[in-house]
Amino acid sequence: MIRILISSVIIGTVTGLALLLFFAYIQMLTGIRLMDLLLDIDFIYAGSLSLMTEILLHLITSIIIALILKTVHVHKRWWYLPVVIMMLLITVALYFILQWIGAISISDNSIGFILWAIFHIGYFELIYYMHKSGY
Repeated sequence: MIRILISSVIIGTVTGLALLLFFAYIQMLTGIRLMDLLLDIDFIYAGSLSLMTEILLHLITSIIIALILKTVHVHKRWWYLPVVIMMLLITVALYFILQWIGAISISDNSIGFILWAIFHIGYFELIYYMHKSGY
């Protein structure tokens, strides 16, 4: 179990940072606020949180996702694809849910949604690749 936990921390941190950096780069180039949407948790906590706290919470979420997927990969490998598909559907739905309940609004919604979906697919592929590589 300790191996799975250590692996999940490494995989979750690497993949979560990669997703965050890609969204930051897209936001810097295009102005589409994907990074802000990814980190937006103001609807949970009424006060203002620092950027580092929001990044830390994002990474914790990524580590939890990696832990779930690593556990499934090790113990119930045939469940892996259905669990990933379920998580991907939740992630895609979060694009709209986070805009609805949060303060972030994406001006070009179709391009933002396509980028959100593509990069989250890549996020889950990177997690799988790292699991398969032995991390």
